[in-house]
Formats: sequence, C-alpha cells, structure tokens
Amino acid sequence: MHEVRSPRQTLLLVLIPMLATFIAQRFYLHLIPIKHLVVAGYLIHHLFLGLLIALPAAFVLAFGFRNPIVTIAAPLLFGIGAAMVLDEKVYLVSMEATFIDPEKTGAFYRTPVSLWGAIILVSIGAGLLLFLYRLASRGTGNS
Repeated sequence: MHEVRSPRQTLLLVLIPMLATFIAQRFYLHLIPIKHLVVAGYLIHHLFLGLLIALPAAFVLAFGFRNPIVTIAAPLLFGIGAAMVLDEKVYLVSMEATFIDPEKTGAFYRTPVSLWGAIILVSIGAGLLLFLYRLASRGTGNS
C-alpha cells in the first residue's frame, strides 16, 4: 500500500536540502578559492546545474511516482536544485559579461549584492514553501 506523505514531511524534504545547499554553496563561494566549470570555452554556472537537478525532480513529483526511493529523492533533489537556481539569479541579472570573464564572475559572487540578493531570493522561496505548507495542512487537517 502506498503511504501519502504529510505536508510537514514534504516541507522538510524540500526546505532542509534547499537551505543546506544554499549555506554550503555560500561558504564555498566565500571561503574557498573559486574554481569554475568551463566547457568548450563556456562558463557553466550553478544555475544550469541547478536546473538539471530541479527540473527532472519536479517532473517526477508531478507524476507521483510510488517507488519509495524516488519519493524521497525527488523532493530532496528539488530542494538542492532550487537553492542553486535561486542563488545564481541575482548574479545573472546584476553582472555584466557573465559568460566571458570568469575572473569577474568569482569577484562578483563575493560581493554584498550577490550575497544579500541570494539571501532574499532563498528567503522568498522558503516563504513560498511555508505558505504552500499552510495551505496543504488546512486541506488535509494534518500538520
């Protein structure tokens, strides 16, 4: 028999990996010399990697797979990918020559604009998750 996950379990399976990924990413970006992933001369941002993680996870969630491993992995991976996408968004909007000069890229990641912009976007994402959790909890009577 297939057990339906509670709204609280869903919230935690997405929110904890999202926050943990964001914190780990920012520690890496601010404390360790930045190493860029460059493929065929193109700088691959973590936005792209985040999308490659989050989109398949979202598709799996949309179809409601019943495999126990998949039902745990999909929200975890969605949270990880969402953190990567939200962290990179301010960078891509604010930075010029983002695909040309990896040196500028590394310097911008460490600016207050990048950090606070990412904190704001991840906070908005977390707030949306909490809002949806509240809606889902009201509909099921569960917390």
